[in-house]
Amino acid sequence: MPEPIRIHTIAMFPKVQADTLTALYILKTFGEPFFPGIRNAQVKFWTNTPNNEDPKKLEQQGYLLIDLGGMFDHHTDNEASGEKKECLSTIVAKYLKVDTHPSLKKVIAWAKRDDLQGKGTLSEDMLDRAFGLSGLIMNLNRLPQYSPIQIVSMVTPLIDAHVREEYKRNVELPRLWKTLLDTGKAYTFGFKGNSLKAAYVNTSEVALAGYIRNRDNVDLVIVRGPVGHLNIITKNGTGIDLKPLIRSIRYKEASLKGVEINETDLLSQGRVTGAEEWYYDTAANTLQNGGANPEGINPSKISETEIVNIVKEIYP
Repeated sequence: MPEPIRIHTIAMFPKVQADTLTALYILKTFGEPFFPGIRNAQVKFWTNTPNNEDPKKLEQQGYLLIDLGGMFDHHTDNEASGEKKECLSTIVAKYLKVDTHPSLKKVIAWAKRDDLQGKGTLSEDMLDRAFGLSGLIMNLNRLPQYSPIQIVSMVTPLIDAHVREEYKRNVELPRLWKTLLDTGKAYTFGFKGNSLKAAYVNTSEVALAGYIRNRDNVDLVIVRGPVGHLNIITKNGTGIDLKPLIRSIRYKEASLKGVEINETDLLSQGRVTGAEEWYYDTAANTLQNGGANPEGINPSKISETEIVNIVKEIYP
């Protein structure tokens, strides 16, 4: 690891772009061990160094320049190599040894494509293009009422939200899923008569069901929350018919409560009298006993064994 350089100020070109914004975010988020103080360093905007001062001397004084000469300037690096293969974000990420960090993979690829290929949003859909982040950053630069630091303040939280979600998807959820499997709080099961794959999981993490469906190729997920709420989510494109399942579940729920339920209501969309605990969402193809926010909805009285057995009976 290089000798740490204490930093109090980051200087960058006033026309902020996807690449410089990403590099700035990576430096402030991951750069503290290499540049003590950088997390809280102020950001200044220069078109050149003051009095053409040597960037190396400015670094010794606590100024870190990005794309203004010095250690982080991808124009200099590309000229030296004779190839346009590095952008500022890739240089910074490699220096900080986070270039393979799973949460940064997409944002670095976006910054590199935007900078080296001049491509922001590739979709031909006019709404996708109008609201693509690269184009919006360009629009902000053109509006005089927004200063560079305001643009940084507006866009950085969007990058941060993406990085945090990527970390959750690629690190936290796989770790949680493995832990639940290892401790018996989750398991998968199949069916004798078809190739469907299902899972049962006991967790308060609402995002886990989506991870299980997409990353573990599960067609139907039964999620029990910490106080007993149940939700059944299906994988998009499987075409699983939930009508026979909601019929059985509502009938079972009413029976456990000792109440009668109208036969004609068993397949109704939404919520029905007698089995108010369950909402049948035909648009999302889910059965919700409270959904992600079950406040005001009683948890189902159906046990783990009973709900799994019902699913196995419906889809043999």
